[in-house]
Amino acid sequence: MASPLSFCSQNLDKGFFTLSLEKVTLKKKIPIGILNFSQQNVVLGSNLKQLSREKDIMSALEALDEMKSNGILAESQDVIELMQAIVDMKFLDAGKRIHEYIQRNSSDFDVIVFNKLIETYFKLGETRSARQVFDRILHRNLDSWNKMIIGLVENGEGEVALRVFSRLVKDGIEPNYSTFLGVLKACECLGDLEKGQEYFESMSRDYGICPSLEHYLSFLNLLKKYKTTSEMREYFLTKMLSKPSTKVWRILENHLRTEPKEQMKQTPNLKLNKNNMVNENPVSNSKCAPPGKEKAYEKLRLLSKEVKKAGYVPDTKYVLHDLDQEAKERALLYHSERLAIAYGLISTPPGTTLRIIKNLRICGDCHNFIKILSSFEKREFIVRDNKRFHHFKDGKCSCGDFW
Repeated sequence: MASPLSFCSQNLDKGFFTLSLEKVTLKKKIPIGILNFSQQNVVLGSNLKQLSREKDIMSALEALDEMKSNGILAESQDVIELMQAIVDMKFLDAGKRIHEYIQRNSSDFDVIVFNKLIETYFKLGETRSARQVFDRILHRNLDSWNKMIIGLVENGEGEVALRVFSRLVKDGIEPNYSTFLGVLKACECLGDLEKGQEYFESMSRDYGICPSLEHYLSFLNLLKKYKTTSEMREYFLTKMLSKPSTKVWRILENHLRTEPKEQMKQTPNLKLNKNNMVNENPVSNSKCAPPGKEKAYEKLRLLSKEVKKAGYVPDTKYVLHDLDQEAKERALLYHSERLAIAYGLISTPPGTTLRIIKNLRICGDCHNFIKILSSFEKREFIVRDNKRFHHFKDGKCSCGDFW
């Protein structure tokens, strides 16, 4: 008696057969040995796609290995989808494994896959690997350059981003809307108003690109650092070569009229990346605190004494509650990113890079605390807040204390 799969293969068109196999793979694993090469390609590709969508990274990587052992190359779109799942799950080790897979089959993948790999590394805070991938691409397109510029800015490397832009122009490549958005954000990152103004005006003057709302808002954020509200309004009305449309101007007016206040009273949700995999539990939550919570608090108290010896002075203006000085210092000490770092220090081998992700802007006192801590802990601390990546190493931060 012929098997159902054999019947499908002989009597149904390829499109229906593909759909049928996709439905089957969701319910149970098909023995690959009973399928011909074309059918194996469909089944294994379907498995990889589905596992990526379910964010089951380890199983997806196993599916990729199974495809390799059967001599099947994954589709570019499936590899890209897996990389996006890796970014969503903040799984750096998996990112390195997919990088190895792409490298082994580099001649079979186009530039789109390598561009996504650059983005993946930047989203995971791994700037060195992202730059290496970019440097090894033989035939870059404009998106390759844009991924580099924007990724560097997101990781606090505005100066390097502008150097990459200079290389792009020197190579005779025409920048576009996204390129200039990255360049303006680099100037914002550096706090360089003069360069920001130069690039903003260059968009329309030299390249015929009409600034969008995003470009105006990025430049407005740069102006806010140096100009009063009336000076900014005058600048937009009298000095800009590219005058905003009525619709854009209304939105800019709203931004000029209201300065958003930082939500200091909210409790940020933190993710501590241990061994390159994110733990979703905030260490400060007693109901779901990981093992070693008390040791983490003890470690943090010891760190507080050490950073004070190294020159740290608590900046209590970041505590909004009406408390005495000692209580304010204690409140600062237990900010959740510090607790996450303390837990990471007692949970990982010496020298391991710690990656902290939070949903609010890092406060100035925590920024100073971690910067001083990095001067004697001999580790790199990578903190991703809602603005950018901060790479703390040897007593310095990649943002140059300007964020």
